[in-house]
Amino acid sequence: MITDPSRVPLGARAWIGNGRFGALVSADATIDWYCPGGIGSAPVLWRLLDPAGGAIRVGPERDGPSAPRRLPPGNLRYRSGTNVAENILEGPGGRRVSVVDFLPWPGSGLEVGGRIVRVVRALSGPVDVEVEVYPAGPFAGARDVMGTPDGVVVDDLAVQVGFPLLAEPLGRDVQRWRAVKRLEEGEGFAVTAGPRSGSEAPLTLDAALRLAHETETAWRSWLSVLAYTGVYRAAVERSLLAVRCLTGPAGAPVAAGTTSLPRRPGSERNSDGRWVRWQDASSAVATLAAAGFAEDAEAAEAWLRRSVTDAPLPWPAWLDADGQPPPGSEELPLQGWRMSQPVVAGVPLDLEDIDCYGAVAGVIGASMRGPGGRPGDPGPLSASWPALCGATDWLADHWSDPDAGVWLSQGPPARLVSTGLQAWLAFDRMARHARQANPLDLSAAVWQQEARAAMSWIEDSGFAADGGLRRDGAQSAGDEPDAALLRAAWTGPWPPRHHVVEATVDRVLERLSAGGLLYRYPEKVDDGHAGPDNPDLLATLWAARALAEMERWDEAHERMEAVLGLAGPTGILSEAADPVAAELTGNLPSTSVHLALVDAALALERGPA
Repeated sequence: MITDPSRVPLGARAWIGNGRFGALVSADATIDWYCPGGIGSAPVLWRLLDPAGGAIRVGPERDGPSAPRRLPPGNLRYRSGTNVAENILEGPGGRRVSVVDFLPWPGSGLEVGGRIVRVVRALSGPVDVEVEVYPAGPFAGARDVMGTPDGVVVDDLAVQVGFPLLAEPLGRDVQRWRAVKRLEEGEGFAVTAGPRSGSEAPLTLDAALRLAHETETAWRSWLSVLAYTGVYRAAVERSLLAVRCLTGPAGAPVAAGTTSLPRRPGSERNSDGRWVRWQDASSAVATLAAAGFAEDAEAAEAWLRRSVTDAPLPWPAWLDADGQPPPGSEELPLQGWRMSQPVVAGVPLDLEDIDCYGAVAGVIGASMRGPGGRPGDPGPLSASWPALCGATDWLADHWSDPDAGVWLSQGPPARLVSTGLQAWLAFDRMARHARQANPLDLSAAVWQQEARAAMSWIEDSGFAADGGLRRDGAQSAGDEPDAALLRAAWTGPWPPRHHVVEATVDRVLERLSAGGLLYRYPEKVDDGHAGPDNPDLLATLWAARALAEMERWDEAHERMEAVLGLAGPTGILSEAADPVAAELTGNLPSTSVHLALVDAALALERGPA
C-alpha cells in the first residue's frame, strides 16, 4: 500500500519538470501530484491532497506474503546539476533498487504532453519490484479505467510499464492496479505516465537510459552559464534549477507547482500557487540576469512586456503562464493535506495589488527604447512603452488607495508603507527613463512630482517612534513592523547604511523573528485568516539580503543558514516553515523563495568569505 502522503515531509520530495509540466516524487518513490495538461491544469495524480486521489509507486515489493509491510525510506536526491531525481530504495535482504524520475528536456520528442519517465533498475538482486497505480480522474473518482497489455489507462492518462497490471479492489470505490516483477542485478524496465494519444508505445530500458542521459546533459549545459562562485553554490544551483522547472515556454515562472499545501497544517491558510505574480516575473528578470542567465532573463522580460501591453488596468494580482487571466478561486470537496481546508483551485480575483507596479517599472522601463533611443520609437522593445506609461499614470491616481500589499492579504485593505515605497520606486524609475530619452518629456515631470508626493506621505505617516518605517500609514495603526519593508535596503531612496534603513531592519528582526526565521507581520494583523501563521521563508531571505546590503555579514549568514537548514535532501523550498517541527510548509517549490535565495547569495558574495 502507498504511504499516506501527509506522513512524508514536504522536504522529502523532489519536483521534476521541464517548465510547462511538473510532478512531485516522494521519498518512497510515489508520484502523488501531476498535472498532465500543464502546471495550472487539473491534476490526475493528486493523492497529495486526498486519499482518493491518484498515485503511482514503483519500488521493492512491500505488499506480498513474504514482503515486509514497512521498508526504510528511500535515499531521494537530484543528480548533480539537473532536475533528474534518483531514489535508492532498499528491499528485503538489503537488495537495492534505483528509480530515476524526470520529464524529458524540451525538444527530445517525448516531452509532448508532459510525459513522465521512470527508469527502474536493480542495483542488487534478485529483488521483487512492485508497480502500483491508484487510478483517479481530475479531482474526482475514476470514470474510465482499462487495463492494457502494457499497463493501464485511466481516463486520459496512460501508464505504461511494458507488462500487464492486475486490478485489485481495496474497498468501496477504491481500486489499485498492481504487478510484481523480479529483477536480477542490472536488470530493469521503464515506466511512463502521460496523456493518452492512442499511439503510445512502451519505452525500452535502453531508450529510457539514453533519454535520461540526454536530459541530464541538457540541464547541465543550461546551468553552465552560472556566474556565482560563492559558498552557497549548491543551493544557488538548486534554486535556479527549481525556478527554470516552473518557467513555461512564454518566459515567466509560476509562483509554485502545487495548490493548497497549507502554510500552517490544519489551518485555512491555503492557496493555489500555480499562477504568475508580477513580482515573481520581475524578480526573475533581475535575478537571472545577475546570475548570468541572459537568455532566460530576456524571456521573462518579454513576458512582462507582453503582459503590460495586454493586461487591463488595474493589473490583476495574478496571470496564467501565458499572461492571461486565471480562473477564479473554487473550493474543492477534498480532505486536504493533513486535514487542511479549504482545498482550492484558482485565485481570488478581487485583490488589489498596487505594490507590484514598482517591481515591474524597475526592471523593464529601461529597455523600452527603439533604435532611435526614445520611448515609443519603432523597435522590438518599444511596443509596451505606451502601456507602461498608461500604468504609471493610473498609479498616479491610485497609489494612495488601500491595497492587499505584496503578501496579498485577504484582510481589510490598508495604506501600507511598503506599497508607498514601491509607488515611489515606480515613479522615480519611470521619470528617469523618460527624461533620459527626452529631457523635456512632460510625463517625466508629472511622475517626478508623484514620487515626491509619495515620499512626503511616507515622511509624514510612515515612520515609527524609533525612526524606522512602520507597516501601516494610518495614524491609529501604531508602530507595527512588516517584513516587506526590508526591501528598502535595496530599492528605497536611502543607502543601505542610512539610519532609516538600519532602524527599520532592526525593528523587523527584533519583533518578527522566530529563531533564525521571520514572520511576515505581527500575529494581531487581520489578514483574513483565523489563527496564527508560520514564519515565512521569503521574508527570512529578504532579511539575509538586507543585512548583507548593510554589510552585517555574520547576521546575514545566520539567516541564510536558518533557511538552508530546513531544506531536505533534495534542496527544494516551500513558502513557509514550522519552526518547532523544523518542517517546510506551504506550496512548493516556491519561485519567490528560490529567487530570493539567489539574490541573498549574490549579495553575500560581495562580503568576506
